[in-house]
Amino acid sequence: MLFIGAAVPGCVTVPKPAGTKEVSVTFVFVGRHDSVCLSGDFNGWSSESNCLEREGDRWSVQLFLLPGTYRYGFVIDKRDWICDPEALIQEDDGFGRKNSVLVIDQAVTKRYPAP
Repeated sequence: MLFIGAAVPGCVTVPKPAGTKEVSVTFVFVGRHDSVCLSGDFNGWSSESNCLEREGDRWSVQLFLLPGTYRYGFVIDKRDWICDPEALIQEDDGFGRKNSVLVIDQAVTKRYPAP
């Protein structure tokens, strides 16, 4: 699950403080696991750079990203690759898996209902 105005209905886009073009993107995953980390082209496909924080069965992490197109997935329990089940766009990665795709439009600055 991802919270950003251009990605899915019912999400939140928050501009970063004045002077930047980055927007806040909150990645969310729900499930009972030992660890959930975010891996994507925005962090060099690292499986440990952006680990989500846990609140019960809900995991989340906030990143600031520039407008553009990003590919990502979740690394569950340091071994399993899972696409974002709420992502509107998914594509084959060329290695037998699928990636979720996030498109951030610079013009997106609306506030949608928060989760």
